[in-house]
Amino acid sequence: MNARQQLAEDLGSRIPGCVVGTKFGHGSLHVGDKIFAFARTDESAAIKLPEVRIAELLEAGGEMHLLQMGQRTMREWLVVPNAAAPENLPLLREAMAYVASLPPEKKRAKKKSAKRPGRKSVAKKAGRK
Repeated sequence: MNARQQLAEDLGSRIPGCVVGTKFGHGSLHVGDKIFAFARTDESAAIKLPEVRIAELLEAGGEMHLLQMGQRTMREWLVVPNAAAPENLPLLREAMAYVASLPPEKKRAKKKSAKRPGRKSVAKKAGRK
């Protein structure tokens, strides 16, 4: 178990109703099949909250900041330093409640390859001699 997974286990044990998992190498906290937080290598956690709530938290000051993934700034993900600190547990519970309240995502249908009409497969051609 790596440090991120251990941090997720620790946080998950303090939040009733959440499920601890691993997604993309990160220890993550789930409600249903949705992730509401994941541990990072520096003992922080990224949590999902509404943009309005994140703006309030950022305005209040402190070390929290928006999550950067490559060139992209994630508007609904906030990085909370020292995630295991007792004062951060209410934020984790808030993130869990927020994600639980979101409507279920629709599954994306896999695209089928388009077959061109009028073309026969190689197997069918080979059978006609």
